[in-house]
Amino acid sequence: MQLSEFSTWLDNLLEPKLFKDYCVDGLCVEASDKVSRIVSGVSFRDRLIDAAIENKADCIIVHHPNGFWKGENCRLVGKFGERMRRLMQNGISLYGFHLPLDGHMEVGNNVLIAKAYGLQNIEGFLREGERTIGVVGEFATPVARDDFETLSGKVFEHGVQHALRYGKSAIKKLAVCSGSAGAPAIEEAIALGCDAFVTGEIKEAVPIACEELGFNLFSCGHHRTEIFGVRALAAKIQTELGIPASFIDIDNEV
Repeated sequence: MQLSEFSTWLDNLLEPKLFKDYCVDGLCVEASDKVSRIVSGVSFRDRLIDAAIENKADCIIVHHPNGFWKGENCRLVGKFGERMRRLMQNGISLYGFHLPLDGHMEVGNNVLIAKAYGLQNIEGFLREGERTIGVVGEFATPVARDDFETLSGKVFEHGVQHALRYGKSAIKKLAVCSGSAGAPAIEEAIALGCDAFVTGEIKEAVPIACEELGFNLFSCGHHRTEIFGVRALAAKIQTELGIPASFIDIDNEV
């Protein structure tokens, strides 16, 4: 497939212009005019480039386009310059989709986490631009907090990293925001009637907010809550476009 045609397909699917993001969303590096084999991963890093070369891929899609965040020095020097040389020398183009791959209601991280928990009545929350990035949903029947932690071990391979158990002992309505969610997101979830919040990593103020607001929050790892979107996107590309695409999970314990 022509790279330009593939870019249009991705933009139509993920609608990056509708999100207020703080990095490049879309094509970051154009190293070829065609796409014939794809690898996807959570973060742009050396080992993902290694995997792309090993798989003879000419395209990488990531959730975290490291080096292309707003405010970063994008001079082609040092480690960043080395990565760019490797992409160009091997004809590997790079795409990054951050918030669009959190909030998408088919292949987004948060809707897929919600479905893995078995939630119903799933709706978006946490607006960033014209779209939301998180979701809220309900269990058919309330789940005891201890059972919820056990269930989380099935949703996330490594389970819960931090359990802030300051809220109700049974969970009916759950908020989900992969990656990292702060105190304002917690307050919005409470206003929506949620009993608990699942996120990735937590900031220093989050335990204080949960304690003082009497709320449950479970963090399960920034990387580990964000494997869902890039994995689902690779599967969708292969199914709908017929382009070989594989998800490469290079774990990050944070």
